[in-house]
Amino acid sequence: MGNRVLLPRVVADPMWHLEQGRRRIRGGELIVRFDNLDADIALDARSDLAARAIAEGTYEPELLAAIPELLGDGDAINVGANVGVVAIAMRKAMSPVGRLLCVEPIEECVARLSRNLARAGADQGSIVHRAFASDKVDGSQEMWTVPGRPEYSSGGRLVHPSVVATEHLATVVPAVRLDDLIKKERIQPTCIVMDCEGGEFNALRGARETIAANQPSIVMEFDPALLESNGCSATTFLRFLADLGYRCLSLSDSPIEAEATFAGTVVAVPTSRFDAAERMIRSACSRCRQPG
Repeated sequence: MGNRVLLPRVVADPMWHLEQGRRRIRGGELIVRFDNLDADIALDARSDLAARAIAEGTYEPELLAAIPELLGDGDAINVGANVGVVAIAMRKAMSPVGRLLCVEPIEECVARLSRNLARAGADQGSIVHRAFASDKVDGSQEMWTVPGRPEYSSGGRLVHPSVVATEHLATVVPAVRLDDLIKKERIQPTCIVMDCEGGEFNALRGARETIAANQPSIVMEFDPALLESNGCSATTFLRFLADLGYRCLSLSDSPIEAEATFAGTVVAVPTSRFDAAERMIRSACSRCRQPG
């Protein structure tokens, strides 16, 4: 049509081209930089994190924008730290005297996590512990993982739409209660950031003492299907949090209180801090959408 060429929608879609190229990648490591994090991140070239860096350029902008406000002045914990994107953002925003405890069960991620923290100059005051956060006193945990995409690893069935139809591998990893690990490292967390692919309930059941003593803000993915695959319902999880005196807000520029049908990132805070947390979330998420 004149000097214009009509193309099928899939051909004009940059994500289509990315996926066509990505499926040919058989392995290796890629070093990427997200626009909203001043750090070079080494990760598996096959991972969805790599695709996100290339296609979108940013990593969970609402989360990274809210982290400085949520951390407080104490120590912090990153459960399911993967290769360290969130951990680096946390460490850079923390007080120099605060300590960051990173808990990650997958061996290949632990190695990259340690290297990425060091490369970003964020290893000072950071502790990396290889374990699955659980309510078990000790022992091990069977996990399911996806070759090249460890960010979807879970202690339950892999039901995430991105990997439900892909190859799944079982692996056994050490398990630890967060309360025990926190006592061992002598930290006092004011914030816990979690990405456990549905394992958040069991991880927090192993942190009751810490939550009661420190009342940290808890940032996590809330997904009813993933919780179900790990043996917990969304209703049971919300009741558990309520019994601890906590309520959940969605991490968005129009935060709402999460109910059992909600799916997305939430911030759980003690009821006494609910209104203040709502204002903070609204402000942080609004700032992250401003140009520049």
